[in-house]
Amino acid sequence: MSTNRRSNPFKLSQLCIVILILALPVAKSRAEGTTNGFDIETLKNRGLDSALGKYFADSAKFMPGRHPLALHVNGNDRGTVTARFGSQGQLCVDRDFLNSAGLNVPSGLGESAPDQADAQPASEECYDYQKDYPTAVITPLPGEERLDIVVPEEALAMSDKAQIPYVTGGTAGLFNYTLFSTHNDSSSDSSTYSQAALEEGLNFSDWMIRSRQVVTKEDDAFNSESLYTYAQHTFVEQKAIVQAGQINISNTLFSGSSISGIQMIPETALTGSDESGVTVRGLARGPQARVEVRQAGALVYSTLVPMGPFVLNNVPITSVNTSLEVTVKETDGKENHFIIPAQALRPNQLGGPQGLSLAIGKLRDIGDEYDKATPVLLTASKGWKLQRWMNVSAGGLVTEKYTGLATSVDVAPMKNTVVSMTLKESQDKQNGNTGSNAILNASYSATEHLSVSGAVSRYSAGYRELGDTLQDDFSQYTGQYSANINWSNETLGSFSLGYNLSEGANGEDDSKSVSLSWGKTFSRVNVSVNVQNQLNHESDNSHRSNEGAQVYVNLSVPLGSQRVGAYWRKQGESQSAGLQTSGNVNPEMSYAISADRDLTSHENSFNGSLSDNLHYAQLGLNAGTNGPDSKNYGATLSGGVLAHSEGVTFSPYAIGDTFALVSLGDKISNVEISTPSGDVWTDRWGHAVVASLPAYQSSRIEINTETLPKNIDVNNGTSMVSEGHGAVSQVKFGVLNVRRGMLRVKPSANNMMKKGSSIVDEKGNYIATAIDDGMVFLTDLDNLPTLYVTDEKGQKQCQLHYSLAKERDLNAFYENITGVCQ
Repeated sequence: MSTNRRSNPFKLSQLCIVILILALPVAKSRAEGTTNGFDIETLKNRGLDSALGKYFADSAKFMPGRHPLALHVNGNDRGTVTARFGSQGQLCVDRDFLNSAGLNVPSGLGESAPDQADAQPASEECYDYQKDYPTAVITPLPGEERLDIVVPEEALAMSDKAQIPYVTGGTAGLFNYTLFSTHNDSSSDSSTYSQAALEEGLNFSDWMIRSRQVVTKEDDAFNSESLYTYAQHTFVEQKAIVQAGQINISNTLFSGSSISGIQMIPETALTGSDESGVTVRGLARGPQARVEVRQAGALVYSTLVPMGPFVLNNVPITSVNTSLEVTVKETDGKENHFIIPAQALRPNQLGGPQGLSLAIGKLRDIGDEYDKATPVLLTASKGWKLQRWMNVSAGGLVTEKYTGLATSVDVAPMKNTVVSMTLKESQDKQNGNTGSNAILNASYSATEHLSVSGAVSRYSAGYRELGDTLQDDFSQYTGQYSANINWSNETLGSFSLGYNLSEGANGEDDSKSVSLSWGKTFSRVNVSVNVQNQLNHESDNSHRSNEGAQVYVNLSVPLGSQRVGAYWRKQGESQSAGLQTSGNVNPEMSYAISADRDLTSHENSFNGSLSDNLHYAQLGLNAGTNGPDSKNYGATLSGGVLAHSEGVTFSPYAIGDTFALVSLGDKISNVEISTPSGDVWTDRWGHAVVASLPAYQSSRIEINTETLPKNIDVNNGTSMVSEGHGAVSQVKFGVLNVRRGMLRVKPSANNMMKKGSSIVDEKGNYIATAIDDGMVFLTDLDNLPTLYVTDEKGQKQCQLHYSLAKERDLNAFYENITGVCQ
């Protein structure tokens, strides 16, 4: 979000004067009746003081004082900053301005607090940046409220060069939470499900400590799982992360295991993306369905989704070599299940080679199978780039009773094509099994409108991953297959088809699913069709049932910031249709309402939800009915809490590994700030949390000046921040408590301030222009020097005398002041 600038009618009127002057005909400098190239009579006829010609004779200039403007450095947009200009319209730089501009701060420019620097009067002598960089070109464009600066390479801060400097160190504690609870009532049953996903953490001196738990309560059944507790540090030169504690092994060719130990893995922030890239797609039959994603039996992600198709991006996983089990739990207790094979989790692109990964530790949660000493695990993996189009990887995993070896080859044989092949061998001494697993992945993008991908995984009967050996009733699949095709056409719309199959062994059932989607926009009407079919149907007393194909047809029309639509859905013999609407109450609050008619039982259902960013947390409420005898309601609350040296600050978003604290001077509250992790707002102490920053990258943080109090101007509303992984920094914005006034001068017999008269200081430096007879708009009243009104020849005509009220109206843009000119 770009920083907004509040319009100032008086500044704009002064700007119009500048534009008007620049448009005046210029005579030769020797011509009679001109002043510095401006026609005196023309100035007079247009109601302007001829002294203005002297000020604007050289070039286009900003008027003296501080001006919010758009800044461009070497052609790069730096956002909105506040720049100070001297008595002759020259740029006066300070440390805040140079930092926002991404320019080096000369040693000759001393340290100064932002709020102190802002207090300087416009006429004060200022620092000339061109003294240090004579070849720098500074071009003011007052007509566009813009400043262009071109500097040599050595003047640029490192953030503009190949090597990005970053902040290190800092100390802060954090607490993240996601709480939700749903309750369902019917004539025959009542159930409540509650979940708390909690994370505690501490960052200090580029070290991190993290601990995460998931606590659930379903009716009277209580369960708690500890996902991890570890310490972590990034070694930048080695581009590696070291974790120690209760950890999940990652970046390995084998399925992830949980150990108590230590591991070293590549620092993805220095070598590639640190997002999982895993997407889960599905279809919810009813509103407020709960989606649970499990990997190796452990819950890795859970969330509520609305009715219809859903897409979950960057789902956190513990390994790309273990299948995902997805369960969609409806409010009526019914469940749908499907499996995403492990090979479908791999990114379909040829990136850099896998870095070196090492891990050693004792297995966690192994049950009674190892009834003696807890086994120690050792694993290592490494990748190499043999050719520009080929990566190879190899790895091994060893415990007392298990050995695994793996090798992988990734190739890009031709443009837009990636093929990956993996071969794994295992020896399970605990149960006497030996086997192999072969995996083939391929993806091809024929055009930007057509792409296909597929994966095949075959298992011999004795193949086991380490986690499989810890299960009494484990049965290996014979094979797993997946295929996807996506095609779009401007006339026909977008199509997507997916197929997943897991072949059971030894008489076990297969798991099959097919998904199909189509969508197209006709004028402003969007139409979509989604089909998901679990080809293996099952039903038992635990409500684990798949009732055949689900079909969902949706039609929606945007109306301003709202959307209205109609839908029809079918699953098995059940059919229903309904109407729905959604939109925003304000930028922070959204709603969704639907009315549904069951076409089989002829019962009506109503559902509604409300989501609100409370600035310190995010709240979601939902309620609904399903026929006359069933109702459901629930609530979700999520956010983060940061403990730092200046107190405690709440965040509406979960706080990540790398974050920052924003501070505004004067403890200004409820100011909106744009950050890479979303918009945040300052609390009563002027603090806000930048919940997540990309490590080792430059990020922009901007103040929305529209949300500042009317008596406050920000020194520079943009800050560029770069932090190392695990660092904690403070981003401080200097603010100026501005006092503006409309001075109305009482007319006298001898002295009269006419429209267009120039107002100067005692040295004759230009300050302002009278916008009407006896009326002038002044800024920074507390720091203005003695003011004089000049005549048409630039001679001082009289001195302005006025007094200011002791109490200021903080909500007024300017004060009304009366004075005299003597």
